[in-house]
Amino acid sequence: MRNQKRPLHYSFRLYVVSDGKRVLGKGGAQILNAIDRLGSLSATAKELKMSYRFVWRYLRRMEDRLGKPVIVTWRGGTRHTKRKGGGGTHLTPLAKALLGDYEAMEKRLRREIVSAKRRPVAHRH
Repeated sequence: MRNQKRPLHYSFRLYVVSDGKRVLGKGGAQILNAIDRLGSLSATAKELKMSYRFVWRYLRRMEDRLGKPVIVTWRGGTRHTKRKGGGGTHLTPLAKALLGDYEAMEKRLRREIVSAKRRPVAHRH
């Protein structure tokens, strides 16, 4: 079974890069998408089965590399304040644009790969 040859195929990993450092990849896009849908860092971490700390650090690293915020957060009220309701998080316009660009490029590359599947990858011995 181990010697059985599998057909060659194309694969890619896409990153948004700034000054040679990765800003956004697949996992980051999943984080931004979940925050946009759920409006919560803790719900995002739970849904993606990531620790809250990992999600928070990923976002901070993005912000450090971009030099601009990617999320806006607010604290919820407690019984000791006049504020009521829970806190939340939403994406900044920069984060939404970055995510949109990333997803558009990923979709474009996937279309190219699908069309390339019709052409065989050369086996060289």
